[in-house]
Amino acid sequence: MALMAVFGVMLSLAGTNAEPPKMARPPKFPPEVQGVFFDDPRKELKGERPDYEHPAKASRANAVAEGGEAGTAAGFAWSKLIDAATIESEVKRLSTLVDKDVSTPTEFKGGGNKLCRRDFSLLAVLFAVTGQYDGDARWKDISPGLRDEFARAGYNSKAASDQTYNEVKERKQNLADLIHGNRPQTPKAETAVEWAHVADRPPLMQRLNIAQQERLTKWVADAGSFKKNQADVRHEAQLVAMIAEIITREGFDYTDDAQYIGFAHDLRQAASDANAAAEKGDYDAVRQAVGHAGKACTACHEAFRG
Repeated sequence: MALMAVFGVMLSLAGTNAEPPKMARPPKFPPEVQGVFFDDPRKELKGERPDYEHPAKASRANAVAEGGEAGTAAGFAWSKLIDAATIESEVKRLSTLVDKDVSTPTEFKGGGNKLCRRDFSLLAVLFAVTGQYDGDARWKDISPGLRDEFARAGYNSKAASDQTYNEVKERKQNLADLIHGNRPQTPKAETAVEWAHVADRPPLMQRLNIAQQERLTKWVADAGSFKKNQADVRHEAQLVAMIAEIITREGFDYTDDAQYIGFAHDLRQAASDANAAAEKGDYDAVRQAVGHAGKACTACHEAFRG
């Protein structure tokens, strides 16, 4: 009986020809307002769309949109992370280290090859960045060729052999010539980079550890130490920011993992903050930024090994 009553009410309403509820008309904007907006914003978007079904890809796409990554030589502003003067200074410092690393075949085979692997790998990275640098940088025109030669020497230094020693000895001389203003003969090479072919990740992680644990942490332990090492704090912070960006590039381990990419981006940002604060002489801000960098490193090491 109740069901019949409900049905009767529905029929009654259907027969009333009731008008649909009135709705507000869309607003009309004057031309000066309409000109502010795009007719179709989707046509104005640039870059890869985030893939939210694959978080690591989405993180990478967001990084590109923010200027945090690029796959072409002209697509990334390295100057935002490291000064050209810092690159040149680090190359010169590495020249001094290499001079010690490559002394005699006996010392090279007794462990010096491991130091060569680290130092030549970093040199290869520095020349790779120089070749793509968005501004003037010393040795920029020959850097792609230098990149490939030092990358090969770094990779081959895994083996402590006579052949490898002869190779790194030749690269040592090339580096000395470069520092003293001579231009060594280098093979022609493209500025485009396959970063995993430039350097293995372990040597870069070793350099990050030196910067973070052996230098920055000690240099910001107190205000006096910071004041004494202020220029070097900037130098190391810029190197950390550069390496933190490079280890997110395609080809390296874990770069398909969103958590790993997040740790690397946190480290890059903390290092950039430390550099900016050191430039201003703001000790408290530098110490805080270095602390954040250390936390990013620790969290990453706990989650990823190797």
